[in-house]
Amino acid sequence: MNRAKPDTTLYLSLMYLAKIKPNIFATEGVIEALCSLLRRDASINFKAKGNSLVSVLACNLLMAAYEEDENWPEIFVKVYIEDSLGERIWVDSPHCKTFVDNIQTAFNTKMPPKSMLLHGEVGRSGGDLSAGSSPHPSMTEEEDSQSELLIAEEKMSPEQEGQLMPRYEDLAESVEEYVLDMLRDQLNRRQPMDNVSRNLLRLLTATCGYKEVRQMAVQRLEMWLQNPKLTKPAQDLLMSVCMNCNTHSSEDMEVISNLIKIRLKPKVLLNHYMLCVRELLNAHRDNLGTTIKFVIFNELSNARNPNNMQILYTVLQHSSEQAPKYLAMVFQDLLTTKDDYLRASRALLREIIKQTKHEINFQAFCLGLMQERKEAQYAEMEFKERFVIHITDLLAVSMMLGITAQVKEAGIAWDKGEKKNLEVLRSFQNQIAAIQRDAVWWLHTVVPSISKLAPKDYVHCLHKVLFTEQPETYYKWDNWPPESDRNFFLRLCSEVPILEDTLMRILVIGLSRDLPLGPADAMELADHLVKRAAAVQADDVEVLRVERIQLIDAVLNLCTYHHPENIQLPPGYQPPNLAISTLYWKAWPLLLVVAAFNPENIGLAAWEDYPSLKMLMEMVMTNNYSYPPCTLTDEEKCTEMINRELQISQREKQEILAFEGHLAAASTKQTITESSSLLLSQLTSLDPQGPPRRPPPHVLEQVKSLNQSLRLGHLLCRSRHPDFLLNIIQRQASSQSMPWLADLVQSSEGSLDVLPVQCLCEFLLHDAADEPTSGEEEDEGESKEQRAKKRQRQQKQRQLLGRLQDLLLGPKADEQTTCEVLDYFLRRLSSSQVASRVLAMKGLSLVLSEGGLRDGEEKDHPMEEDSGDSELLQGYQWLLRDLPRLPLFDSVRATTALALQQAIHMETDPQTISAYLVYLSQHAPVEEQGQHNDLALYVARLIVERSTIMSHLFSKLSYCAESDAVLVALLSIFSRYIKRMRQSKEGEEVYSWSESQDQVFLRWTSGETATMHILVVHAMVILLTLGPPQGDGDFYTLLDIWFPEKKPLPTAFLVDTSEEALLLPDWLKLRMIRSEVPRLVDAALQDLEPQQLLLFVQSFGIPVSSMSKLLQYLDQAVSHDPQTLEQNIMDKNYMAHLVEVQHERGATGGQTFHSLLTASLPARRDSAEMTRSKSSPENSQNQSRIRALSQVRVLGPEDDLASIILQLFPLNPDPRWQTSNLRPLALALQQALGQDLARIRQGNTQVPGITARLLQAVAALINSPHGGALAMAMHRSHFISCPLMRQLYQYQRCVPQDTAFSSLFFKVLMQILQWLENPAVEDGPLRAQLKGFAVQYSSRHRINDVRSGFLHLTEALTFRRDSDLISSTVCAIIATLKSGEKCNVEPELISKVLQGLIETHSPYLEELLTVLFSATVETTTRFPAVKPIAVVSSLLLQDKEETPVKKELDSCSTEAAWLGPSSGLLNDWLEMLDPEVISSCPDLQQKLLFSWNKAGSQVPSFRPYLLALLTHQSSWTTLHQCIRLLLCRNREQRFDPTASLDFLWACIHIPRIWQGRDQRTPQKRREEFVLHLKASELISMVELILAEAETRYQNTEEASCTLIQSRLPLLLSCSHGDVENIKKVTEYLTNCIQQWGSSSVGKCCQDLLLQIYLQLPELLVPLPEMLLTSEGARDSSTCKLDALVHRFITLLADTSDSKSSESRVWDANMACRKLAVAHPILLLRHLPMIAALLHGRVHLNFQEFRQQNHLTFFIHVLGILELLQPQVFQNEHQAALWDCLLSFIRLLLNYRKSSRHLAAFISKFVQFIHKYITCNAQAAVSFLQKHSDPLHDLSSDNSDLAMLKSLLAGLSLPSKSGILDRGSEEEKDDEAAAGSLPLVSVSLFTPLTPAEMAPYMKRLSRGQTVEDILEVLTDIDEMSRRRPEILSFFATNLQKLMSSSEESCRNLAFCLALRSIQNNPSIAAEFLPTFMYCLGSRDFEVVQTALRNLPEYTLLCQEHAAVLLHRAFLVGMYGQIDTSSQISEALKVLHMEATI
Repeated sequence: MNRAKPDTTLYLSLMYLAKIKPNIFATEGVIEALCSLLRRDASINFKAKGNSLVSVLACNLLMAAYEEDENWPEIFVKVYIEDSLGERIWVDSPHCKTFVDNIQTAFNTKMPPKSMLLHGEVGRSGGDLSAGSSPHPSMTEEEDSQSELLIAEEKMSPEQEGQLMPRYEDLAESVEEYVLDMLRDQLNRRQPMDNVSRNLLRLLTATCGYKEVRQMAVQRLEMWLQNPKLTKPAQDLLMSVCMNCNTHSSEDMEVISNLIKIRLKPKVLLNHYMLCVRELLNAHRDNLGTTIKFVIFNELSNARNPNNMQILYTVLQHSSEQAPKYLAMVFQDLLTTKDDYLRASRALLREIIKQTKHEINFQAFCLGLMQERKEAQYAEMEFKERFVIHITDLLAVSMMLGITAQVKEAGIAWDKGEKKNLEVLRSFQNQIAAIQRDAVWWLHTVVPSISKLAPKDYVHCLHKVLFTEQPETYYKWDNWPPESDRNFFLRLCSEVPILEDTLMRILVIGLSRDLPLGPADAMELADHLVKRAAAVQADDVEVLRVERIQLIDAVLNLCTYHHPENIQLPPGYQPPNLAISTLYWKAWPLLLVVAAFNPENIGLAAWEDYPSLKMLMEMVMTNNYSYPPCTLTDEEKCTEMINRELQISQREKQEILAFEGHLAAASTKQTITESSSLLLSQLTSLDPQGPPRRPPPHVLEQVKSLNQSLRLGHLLCRSRHPDFLLNIIQRQASSQSMPWLADLVQSSEGSLDVLPVQCLCEFLLHDAADEPTSGEEEDEGESKEQRAKKRQRQQKQRQLLGRLQDLLLGPKADEQTTCEVLDYFLRRLSSSQVASRVLAMKGLSLVLSEGGLRDGEEKDHPMEEDSGDSELLQGYQWLLRDLPRLPLFDSVRATTALALQQAIHMETDPQTISAYLVYLSQHAPVEEQGQHNDLALYVARLIVERSTIMSHLFSKLSYCAESDAVLVALLSIFSRYIKRMRQSKEGEEVYSWSESQDQVFLRWTSGETATMHILVVHAMVILLTLGPPQGDGDFYTLLDIWFPEKKPLPTAFLVDTSEEALLLPDWLKLRMIRSEVPRLVDAALQDLEPQQLLLFVQSFGIPVSSMSKLLQYLDQAVSHDPQTLEQNIMDKNYMAHLVEVQHERGATGGQTFHSLLTASLPARRDSAEMTRSKSSPENSQNQSRIRALSQVRVLGPEDDLASIILQLFPLNPDPRWQTSNLRPLALALQQALGQDLARIRQGNTQVPGITARLLQAVAALINSPHGGALAMAMHRSHFISCPLMRQLYQYQRCVPQDTAFSSLFFKVLMQILQWLENPAVEDGPLRAQLKGFAVQYSSRHRINDVRSGFLHLTEALTFRRDSDLISSTVCAIIATLKSGEKCNVEPELISKVLQGLIETHSPYLEELLTVLFSATVETTTRFPAVKPIAVVSSLLLQDKEETPVKKELDSCSTEAAWLGPSSGLLNDWLEMLDPEVISSCPDLQQKLLFSWNKAGSQVPSFRPYLLALLTHQSSWTTLHQCIRLLLCRNREQRFDPTASLDFLWACIHIPRIWQGRDQRTPQKRREEFVLHLKASELISMVELILAEAETRYQNTEEASCTLIQSRLPLLLSCSHGDVENIKKVTEYLTNCIQQWGSSSVGKCCQDLLLQIYLQLPELLVPLPEMLLTSEGARDSSTCKLDALVHRFITLLADTSDSKSSESRVWDANMACRKLAVAHPILLLRHLPMIAALLHGRVHLNFQEFRQQNHLTFFIHVLGILELLQPQVFQNEHQAALWDCLLSFIRLLLNYRKSSRHLAAFISKFVQFIHKYITCNAQAAVSFLQKHSDPLHDLSSDNSDLAMLKSLLAGLSLPSKSGILDRGSEEEKDDEAAAGSLPLVSVSLFTPLTPAEMAPYMKRLSRGQTVEDILEVLTDIDEMSRRRPEILSFFATNLQKLMSSSEESCRNLAFCLALRSIQNNPSIAAEFLPTFMYCLGSRDFEVVQTALRNLPEYTLLCQEHAAVLLHRAFLVGMYGQIDTSSQISEALKVLHMEATI
């Protein structure tokens, strides 16, 4: 081969040969030949590099030959090194890269990426190094041109990544030896250093994987780097050395040491050097510590490298967390040496901080200094104490070194009061606090384990780290900080927050006996630190945050006094709990400070559990330091507290003396007295949770100064949760002034919103109270300061008022604050102190009045709307106008009303009470009964009990418009109340039993009842005595209720005892008599006893009119019972004189009484004369009256009776007319009627009388248009009408034979009653009398004709539903029917009457039915429907039809049907009359049983009972007719589907069918089918099921689905398992689905079809397409294959490693794959279970994961999911699918390093994801977004995962929020885009084409010999292992070969055929003919092969299993082959019984 110009044909031929037959190049001769081409031909002298084509060809031929080989020959390394050191013709060629990279795997070198090398010289390393962007001058053009290709070469293609693997693992040692020898030979040659070849450096770079090479290279690197010719390769070599320094062996440590010593000056080199240092740190984790150690030691050595600080800076930047720790360890090492390195360490540390610009994590560094070291040098350290002290010093220096220029500047600005760069300062302070916390931890836990320090040194260290030591200790070593900054630095470090842990540890150290800090010192230190931290307080920093409540106990434990341990106390003596007084009273102020800064935990605990601390908190909040505290407002409590303190101190003294006595007895034997006691002055009792003790004066002073400096009170007042301030205010309330509160509000500038509203209200009241004292008259004498203060106070008040008004009226007003503000003022309105009430009103008017009005216009406008009440009560506009206008008035209505109800009993100002009452009448909430009761009772108490106020309000002397308004208000309150109470039902509980002793139960004559408090009744009567206000109807309403005209008063009964109560006591009657309301006076005078009359006559203030009535009543009493009256008169003389005086006032009457009085008195002349003169006219008057009575007018036939009636009962009565002149006319009429009656009774019936004429006249008037008015007039004048009607009735009874008179009388009676029955008409004597007549008439008047009786009853039911009248009429009809009368009534009339009786709940209904149905019906032929059955059925049917209307009218009714309880009666009759329910009137009864109103009517309650009767009592014929009727396709009417289906189900379960059967059901019984239905009837049943489901579907889809499931057993039972019938049903459902689509009907059809499929999956093969797209199978009912599928999946997840389990898993996998193809819906139901089984496996290491078959399970699941496409991508399976995918991602992440073994899995996974994106883009993209991070991590960690990279590269994921925010149109676009994204490059998943398989197919078809065919099959076998889908191309060929006589071909063909079916089980049936042929073959071997594969093929072709096993059985029978084992194995596999 010509190297310069090789022959094209030759090298192309070689290349093609290598492609198709690479193995032929792998022979030794060929390798030698090709390697010789790679070596340089010495005979030819190339001046240039020449043509590299031959070398490239040779490389790639070798690569092709050895691509699959893992062990390469050593000769490749040799030629590589030769070319590397030579001209690098092919070593650097990009076309040979794969070959070269594989050779380089021999060196284990981690090569630097080309991009790093390229940018190494132009990149930047810190930030301070200059940036040079031009290439280095030493770079040649050649190198520059090469560099352009570097980035392009960087990325390997996936194929190259797959080809790259270790090739020299077996020859590693010999290759290493050869390489090292070559390199030593090159480096040891004697040649000038300048003459070193660049290629040698490049070879060294490639071989740096060997540590010897690194050692060789690093020693010469500095020199090479400084050689301009070698700079570039030397830089690469430096990078390679650093990157491969990854063993941390002694050799590598030496390399690092040499690297650190390299000195470089040019910035380009220095920048590259820093990059290399970073790579060195990345190479091995221990390199960091080693590097820092070498750098520091180099820095301290004589040969110091000037780049040390730069390296340190780089290291600190690279590892900001770990580097400070290692740096600290080096400093620790320095301080362990014998020499004192402290000064040097301080200087070094300062230099490091300075050079690294403070960019060090000080906290991490300090923590590193404090870490405990376990190395030997530390355990055996000589100067341990010095070590601890020096570390402490370094800690202090480190803290001060944290003060940067910015911190310093911020500190100076803070001192000046400027807030500049505060974040920097706060960050520094928090850093110091954290370091101090760590330092105290170190001193507490680590230092004691290092050394036992002297107490002085320990305390010194503790104080030093906390910056509480003397200043000189911080700078004595090297005078740093300088003098100018010292104090400032120390102050900055000390004025920092203190962390909780620091404080707790100091306390714990103080409590520890092992540590040298005593309790007193610890308390002092803690106190100092807490106060120091508190002084730093600011809003943006937490200076004293404490979470643990235990701090309180820790502080108090420090105070505890412990007696000497060597002293034995007497047995049984318990020493008291004592504390050292000084520490005890130091602890409380310390805790006070902590509580002020932590109110929500420490503060709350103190407030609730520590009274002493609570007392101090109250003191600082109120700024009052007296004992007892000022918050104790009650004098008694203060005295009690002082006395208790004296008792406690006395007891304490006794206990201490006794205790000290015991101590002395055990030691000095001295007797202890009060004077000789040492402990008495030093101790105090320790009871922190006991009563608060009196603090010593100096402690109170200290607390006071603390409060002033730290504003503790302000902090506590500002706390809202818990709200201490509110607690104090509410305790003090209005009982005491709170001046401290005013100071608090005054001091809270601009922070009013921080204070509780109660505080603001109190301040407002405080100011309002002070206002009068600073009136204008004092202004002249005030100084300017006082005026300024006053102005400031007024401004504060305005600000405060504005705040409160904003809370009530502003936009942010809320319910809570509104209630709090108003409640605060309203509570004071019922205060017992006048001043408090006035202040509260003033406060309310301030808060409410101002804020409601914004401008003048608004002021005028509301005034127009306001009622007159608010105009009258001008001073109370805040209540009547402004309060109801509050935005949240509704939320305070109830509380305001309650407060005012209480206030009306405390208030003494009548005008204020007036305003309150007007408000209550308008706005009091009375929605609830209880509220209404309270309002009425409170107001009644005011009226009854506060008589002075009432008399002032309604005094006639001071009566005004206001009084009128108040009276109107009171009347409206009570009129509303009485109306409500009268409407409440009798049984309702309006009062609780505890209140019942003052309750009365009232009953009016009209029938209304009410229960109320007796005071309320009295209050209403008192109001009525005041007379009516101007134009108010409520007065007359109340008057008519309590005192109805001409009607008795309501009666009252006590609620608790049911006795009759006295409604109007005497005092109330007296008030009524004194009133000017005539009706009240009349009511009071009724039924009075003589003594009461006498008492009232003697009372004063009775008006003349009332007195006249009283005297008239006394006259009547004289005529009635003069003796009793006389006995009760004590002084007749006085009484007679009294009567005379009343006569002189103008009163009339009383003459008879006067004559009684004067009769027994001695005659007085003047009085006798007067009597004489007065008696004569009186006597004449009486005589004339007697005469008039005897001269009654006689009525004759000529008199107009109609006009007489109209005179007696005027239609429009005038109240001015006197009724007395009607009396003679009425008497005349009664006399005439009486004479008629007497004549009739004597038997004289011939003479016509006046009675009949009178009745006719009344009838005519009643029938006229004025009938109603006449009836009402008769009702009013009942004293005339009642006697007349009684006489007419008597007459009618005397002439029963006069039917005309009787019927006319009865008609008039009924018409008058109809008018009086009106609800508006009150009950009266006339109505009661007429009702009695009607009842007596009906019962007496026997009905001769049944029909007329029915008509009469209809009339009574229609016009008026009077139960007595109806009952009497019904009884008359029953009696008539029982007497044998025939029933000649039309059915409509009977139905109408029965319906009416049902509605009125007549008790005679059942009796009437019995008589009616047993009577002989006369007109059966005329009225065929009068059959009893028809009547009952129609009644029940009417009930059913009217039910929905009734439901609408009365939604509250729980009784659905209007029949109520009567429906049961009708049912019983129907059962009795027609036991078969449906046989007599089929049409009517069908409607009753099955009719359906689709409009949502309720099912009649009696229907289930009737259906049960039908199924149990009907004959088979009737049942058959019913079933045929229900299931007839062309039926006219629609039946109720629920009733129909329930009936059909009941038919199957009729007990009579199953009689005589075995009661114990056999275990393996076959189901018996009862109901034989044709296909058309089955479809009718399906329609019924769908109709029922559709009605439920409108409610919820789930209800519909559940209903279908419940009806499915009925449908399947009726189908008898007949496949044809089922298929017709499914066809019908399929057509329905296509017809109705996605409507509710379509959805129900789809649900039913799905349920049928789940129960009979074998009948629906192939699966209908529409079921694949349906949802709901996952959540549906059980499927009969669920258990089997569950077993398959459980077997699939089995991880046991036995052979049998492996085969079981294989079988289960095949079964699942078959299911996935044949019945995907059934398998998808179990997808969540599969997802769950994937969990809990990937935590194992990869070895275990593979060995335990978990990987197999994952691969199987992924394969099954592939077969379930695309149904698995539906949204209903999304959760389970995502769960599976997440498990796959976890698998790939956890085993990312073993990706080579997972290559096939990854490929399938990525394909699956791609398919997911194609099918459901939105869900897939959402999933990928959620888990893009782990996928990217996986991709970046494994560079060989090319498929995943391409997936992620092609996916342009939009943001999650972006997807959610977009509109629907954009979403559609996104879906389309996502669906069509080229997410995966086409090359990855290109499907195979027939063209690619054509060569193999040709070879198969042309194959002549067995060997040729076997070779092709073997090739196909190899290919199909990776891609089994290719087998589908060879299906025909394989089927031919399966019956081949050649065993090897046949076996392989069977194997490949089964593999093809396993890959895609849906093609199993295609191989069935071939398999059957093989089983029937005459060739014994072919049959044996087929039988061997029978179990597996049967499993994959389950649908034809019966045919296959039958053929196998026949082969066994006739072919003399034992096939039983194969058949049983096949059956086992089918049922997976191998698991047992």
